Amino acid sequence: MANYGIAQTDEIVIVIGPSGSGKSTFIDYAMGGKGEGIGHGVKSCTTEVTVRKTILGTPPRSIAFVDTPGVDSTSAIDLVALANIADFLTQVHNKGFRTGRILYLHRISDNRIVILPTKVLELLASMCNNFSMPSAVVVATMWSLVKEDIANQRLDELKDMMKSTSFPVPGVTKFQDNMESVCEIVLSQLPSPTKTAGTRGRPRAVVEEEEVIIVMGPTGSGKSTFIDYAIGGNGEGIGHGIKSRTNEITTYKKTLGDTPRTITFVDTPGVDDASDFGNLGTVAEYCGNIRKSGHRLSKILYLHRISDNRVTTSPVETLKLFAHLLGNHDIPAVIIVTTMWSIVQVHIGQDRLIELKSIFGERMKRTECDFVEFKDTSDSAREISLMSPSHSPSVTDNPRITLGNQLEDLIKERKETTRQLKELTGRRETLTLKAQVDKLDKLIAQLIEKVLRLGLNLPEAAKKWLSKSQPLNGQDSTRGLD
Repeated sequence: MANYGIAQTDEIVIVIGPSGSGKSTFIDYAMGGKGEGIGHGVKSCTTEVTVRKTILGTPPRSIAFVDTPGVDSTSAIDLVALANIADFLTQVHNKGFRTGRILYLHRISDNRIVILPTKVLELLASMCNNFSMPSAVVVATMWSLVKEDIANQRLDELKDMMKSTSFPVPGVTKFQDNMESVCEIVLSQLPSPTKTAGTRGRPRAVVEEEEVIIVMGPTGSGKSTFIDYAIGGNGEGIGHGIKSRTNEITTYKKTLGDTPRTITFVDTPGVDDASDFGNLGTVAEYCGNIRKSGHRLSKILYLHRISDNRVTTSPVETLKLFAHLLGNHDIPAVIIVTTMWSIVQVHIGQDRLIELKSIFGERMKRTECDFVEFKDTSDSAREISLMSPSHSPSVTDNPRITLGNQLEDLIKERKETTRQLKELTGRRETLTLKAQVDKLDKLIAQLIEKVLRLGLNLPEAAKKWLSKSQPLNGQDSTRGLD
């Protein structure tokens, strides 16, 4: 590690965290400063990995502090920053240097947690293939900016939320903005991390022999009504108002069929189009955790209102996005359940169903779907729940091929959309195209994250996209891919 001035006798401490979390300030205190002179402005001053060395403790220990760029999300830009940190850790490991620990700094002054420390650490570990990942400690900073009771409440909430991820951390420690606090954090013996199984976004009330049915669809498509009929209700009492009452994942268990089958129905927040990344990502994460836990993900029931007087490509794009988020090798069989037949004339409903099937046939290339009508009865709900799909999901033995193809397809689509956007500069259509580019950027970034989590190599097109992906988050969408 000659380029960084690190010796074999140095103990390496990696300091990571969001921009403005106090990484450089922490290191300045460690170097004997007053937490000043490194960077306190709005703009981050650390744009690459840098190393500063000092002597701490009795007996003396030579510590090499590694200051890193801010990681504020898992967007493409921040994935590049994480990749640089992972590359540094891999070099350290390969050369046999002593990596003491990672300190992840978290602002306790934030009134909303944008990204969990453990989520970033989990992703970083996957980029390092885990073998070069040292133990990690979460350090809460900025205590002087908030009242003590509020800070302690946020600290408790942070600890609870961190239990929902699989990355083990020994706890959260406080940084008190002084040299003594630095020494206590850096020189203390790390307790053994313990994994605690959380429930947020994870399978709840599901046992191994049960099958799980995911019920998805737009707000107001009848998801909760369907489940209420299936579990023995009359389609009422779950939610029929204008505002959706399902704002998080909830589960309902019922034994159905002549040969009893225990089914867990998963009611999901409404996903109204493919730009609804928040809810769709939540459902994808839940499905992934179901699979990881060894449970049987039986099928997806995607509910579509036949009463809509215009059939759009929205359900197709939503399911394609969902398949991308899971990876097509993970997606279960999909059944399109058309609802609201009682409020349209039969011939109109049938015409719309033909059009819907045509759209799916043209655009769903990798995942075929069954179509079934929901009759607003318990018998109909149970029959649909127990049916065996006639189409199996598309399965690829090699996830690298599947995800790589998906990435290349999306990047090609992004390139074509960018070309159209440049041609239509100044016209009204550019607003729609810019939104499409932003949506594609988000999706590409999420797929890249998934590839890296699996420890796979990125396709060349994805590497090129990363190198040109700086203009995200509301900046000029016509840049990036020429």
